[in-house]
Amino acid sequence: MIGFIYAIVIFIATFLGASAGLGGGVIIKPVLDFISLHDLTTISFLSTTAVFTMAVYSTIKQIRNKVKFDYLMIVLIAIGAVIGGNIGSSMFSSLLKLYDANMIKMIQAASLAVLLVGVLINTNMSFKTFHIKNPVLTLIIGFLLGVISSFLGIGGGPINVAVFTLFFSIDMKSATIYSIATILFSQGSKLFSIFTSTGFMVFDLSLLWFTLPAALLGGIVGTYVNRLANEKTITKIFSSTVLVIILLNIYNGVQAFLGR
Repeated sequence: MIGFIYAIVIFIATFLGASAGLGGGVIIKPVLDFISLHDLTTISFLSTTAVFTMAVYSTIKQIRNKVKFDYLMIVLIAIGAVIGGNIGSSMFSSLLKLYDANMIKMIQAASLAVLLVGVLINTNMSFKTFHIKNPVLTLIIGFLLGVISSFLGIGGGPINVAVFTLFFSIDMKSATIYSIATILFSQGSKLFSIFTSTGFMVFDLSLLWFTLPAALLGGIVGTYVNRLANEKTITKIFSSTVLVIILLNIYNGVQAFLGR
């Protein structure tokens, strides 16, 4: 029963992730926190594997569809994200040793809610955008995205989209594609970090029989919708979902605070 519940959550999350660049983890993490059937490390692992699966399919499909990428920018962002992803994962592990699970959950929920409010404002307001071409700055941005996504266990989708539109002057639809490509590297790095530290056997791997097919199906349907949808539709999906996630994170943060 738990597997089916998780599969439904992950399908919806990865569908929205692939269609609007949300990644999926930003939905999976707070929803599974809300359900509270597993501990933080297991939830983070399930979120990472699901988002990575979706990102692999979506990126390969976009390449096969001959979508044009700025490959140099993706490589620089990816390198930074891999380095930052390892550091973010280490930060998460270190804090788990210092504080109880409710404190970590509260920190994650509050941080994510604040970041997503900024993302929502950026998406719906006309701010001046930048045309960053400097390789060093691009690398630093990738590093920061990697740290944030790994520490919060979310993949970083909506934050990635906001960064690409604001700092690289990329339109919303293209930013979703760059976001998924970045998520592929950051979450792949996180999985490698887990493999070389604790290994995968410490988790309930039986759940992957439910979550990974759901993530793949979500990626397939979401990528198809992204290809057909226009800029306005993707922006509406993105903004509506982010607003719901903000409210859910506020609720999770309050519950974690009360449970301390």
